[in-house]
Amino acid sequence: MKNMLLAMFATAALSTAAIAHHAGEQFRAGDIAVSHAYTFENAEMAHAMRVYVTVHNTGDTADKLIGASVSFADEVAFEAQVIDASGSLVTNTLTSITVQPGQSLTMQPGSVWIELDSVQSTFKHGQHFDMALTFERAGTVTIEVEVEESEHGDDHDHDHTKADS
Repeated sequence: MKNMLLAMFATAALSTAAIAHHAGEQFRAGDIAVSHAYTFENAEMAHAMRVYVTVHNTGDTADKLIGASVSFADEVAFEAQVIDASGSLVTNTLTSITVQPGQSLTMQPGSVWIELDSVQSTFKHGQHFDMALTFERAGTVTIEVEVEESEHGDDHDHDHTKADS
């Protein structure tokens, strides 16, 4: 049941029409086009970052995103938020992400993303970095990821440890 819920959520979340988060360059490998790659700036002490991309399969055969890597993180994983059988929101690690023929998959906050763990660099708004994505059929494509302002924005600098008066 858990796998069925995960599959249903991932398909629904990723099958939405690709809406450009920002204008961006398109990177290609075989029948796969990757665009709109972004993350949010991270704090100096941050140990993880999430990357979001849009993947479009222009071919006649399904392909799978099976790996990703960057030079500054020890581990990279694919993760998705789902509601489990008990009704709780949980994050699951995926071994791959299938892209059906003609399908556009848009990763976005709260659905599916690429998780960079044990991050050893700090990135600020306006910077970029390279990430390699590996597909089962199309092979490896190197993309450029744009760093955007913090998810929380400038108005999120208050202290959560104190009660509001």
